Amino acid sequence: MEAVPAARRPLEDELGEIRNDIIRLAALSTEAIAGGTQAFLDGDLAVAEAVVEGDDKIDELYHHVEDRLLLVLATQSPVAADLRAVITMMRINHELERDADLMVNVAKTTRRIYPHELDPKVRGIIDRMGIQASNQTRLAIDAFADSDPNWAAALQDMDDSMDELTKSLFRHILAWGASDEGTVLQAVQVALVARHYERIADHAVTIAERVQWMVTGTHPGAEE
Repeated sequence: MEAVPAARRPLEDELGEIRNDIIRLAALSTEAIAGGTQAFLDGDLAVAEAVVEGDDKIDELYHHVEDRLLLVLATQSPVAADLRAVITMMRINHELERDADLMVNVAKTTRRIYPHELDPKVRGIIDRMGIQASNQTRLAIDAFADSDPNWAAALQDMDDSMDELTKSLFRHILAWGASDEGTVLQAVQVALVARHYERIADHAVTIAERVQWMVTGTHPGAEE
């Protein structure tokens, strides 16, 4: 018997495999968050380089998932819930790849400010931002893995915590009143790093909202 081409396998099986690839991509992206945060806090150029180099593997998986989803659209003609699943997976795939890119930026910032030591309060806030970004990403992917639409509101609330951390960091930086070039450069780079973490948290909220739409067919707030 002639083997059935992968593109013509049952849609449910195909989407299940792609779902597993996305969960794997999420694990790699979360590792990048942890690694990039460690590199930045410790001024560790070796870890920073590992995060940058590891992005190639993430990009490869991202493109693999994207290609499979496009093939499903072209050959399987999904409708209703299956179509929502495909569209949601495409969006989540993109959000996770962007998370990894943002952490590459953090890792590269480690190089830019090396060998300057971080202010203790800056270290504390960035550490908390890294933990917050990792936690929100994991919860969002748990929502996707379990097809649980109930995490969207909770992640919105968690995002408020990230926003408060960002504001606290900015207030502290502005209070420096620095005039020397090195301190000003570090302040600018730290502000950019904070923005990267804030974007990762936003991506987690988006993932949870897309899961809600995938499962229920309604967008958050649409029922209000």
